[in-house]
Amino acid sequence: MRNKILIFILILVLSIGLNALIEPSVMKPLLEKLIFNSVSILVGLSIAIVGIFLSSINTVYLSIYRLTKSKKKKESFTDEEIGIIKSKLTDLVDELKENSLFSLYTFLTVIILFFVKEVDFPYLKWFIESKIITKVFVFDSIILIGNFLIFWTIIDSMKVVFKISKAFELIKEK
Repeated sequence: MRNKILIFILILVLSIGLNALIEPSVMKPLLEKLIFNSVSILVGLSIAIVGIFLSSINTVYLSIYRLTKSKKKKESFTDEEIGIIKSKLTDLVDELKENSLFSLYTFLTVIILFFVKEVDFPYLKWFIESKIITKVFVFDSIILIGNFLIFWTIIDSMKVVFKISKAFELIKEK
């Protein structure tokens, strides 16, 4: 949990810093390319990863099921170890699900914010009177934060998939 907070703070500082250093005229096309090329492909990849690896996860669960129903008592795992493996696998699958859903929802939010920042609502006025903290600056910063969070969840999903692929080594991580 501590690592996630540090990563979020780093993403926050990096996003606001980049947005402050890059001219708004350069930021707009950069965000367009980032969102519609890179991020959309990566979110699609993340969803594909989940789909592909769900079959592998099901195979691991089937192996665990066969171990628990094995009539031979010479099995390599005790019932307690199999329980630990099941528990840790369930946690990893849940984390993979949370990462994928977070990426998808964040991507949708980023797209909505990207278009909302361009809309000039007739009876709404930006509430901060500053030359630096403008409506566009705040929206661009949030969009950058969202994009970097999506990148991080994809990296985390890859780590989870590699942990799942070593399912029967999970008992060593007590």
